[in-house]
Amino acid sequence: MSPLIQLARPRTLPLAFAVICCGNALAYHDGSWHPLVFILALLTALSLQILSNIANDYGDGIRGTDRARPASAPLRLTANGSVSPAYMRRLLVVCTLASLALGITLLSVSALDWRGFLVFLGLGALAITAAITYTVGRCAYGYHALGEISVFTFFGLLGVLGSYYLQSGGWHPTLLLPAAGSGLLAAAVLNINNIRDITSDRAADKQTLAVKLGFERAKQFQYILLSAASCCYLIYALLNQAYTSLLWLLLLPLVSTHARALHRAADQMSAGCELKRIVGCACGVNLLFSLGLCL
Repeated sequence: MSPLIQLARPRTLPLAFAVICCGNALAYHDGSWHPLVFILALLTALSLQILSNIANDYGDGIRGTDRARPASAPLRLTANGSVSPAYMRRLLVVCTLASLALGITLLSVSALDWRGFLVFLGLGALAITAAITYTVGRCAYGYHALGEISVFTFFGLLGVLGSYYLQSGGWHPTLLLPAAGSGLLAAAVLNINNIRDITSDRAADKQTLAVKLGFERAKQFQYILLSAASCCYLIYALLNQAYTSLLWLLLLPLVSTHARALHRAADQMSAGCELKRIVGCACGVNLLFSLGLCL
């Protein structure tokens, strides 16, 4: 696999795809949907995810955090010397410019007036900054237990509500429920990733929420995230009589299997093996919820 593909981390990209599908399906359900806006929103979200992945590899690599990663964790190229820090910095500039260009193009074709354009331009700049500073910089917030809040915001509230607003030019309060559900599932993905890395992160003084909670309480936090997300999607369907959106309930056995496996996990490595399954749960729930809305 080429270094560029490895740095992009293709396995993480379906989560960004599912979030945009969720916001667009809500807009379609409410009668406002434009294919070009959807495609550009999708490309922008994917570019931001790739930017974040590259920044994460670079930031953890130059800090030395990735040198003691578990054997089961994916290889990181900056840490093992496969790519130079100078190359990574150039790549970050290119990806930042690409994300900015895609974002501006998206805003130009969306249902925004000039005030909305400026607001979303600011949100886009915030998203780019957040993607980079998760692990890069002296005040990298991923090292201060703020990762879950960030993914809840960008993979939930801003990702879903923002893509809905770009299609419709408005929003309504019940949209907060699926937006929160999407964000909580994204936080569940990060939580499993951080549970796997508790030992290496603690050694590197990377204070993730999992490090602060400890192994057992981080597992309990995972159950809370899954339960809260399920409630958000259920309540939305009931309040809006959008019963076809409950198609995601077909994935409850998979979510239950994940929860049981995590409960049985006696160590971080066993819990970390659940990362692939929780990514599947998060993407699958959002996509089936979206498909149900479009039926």
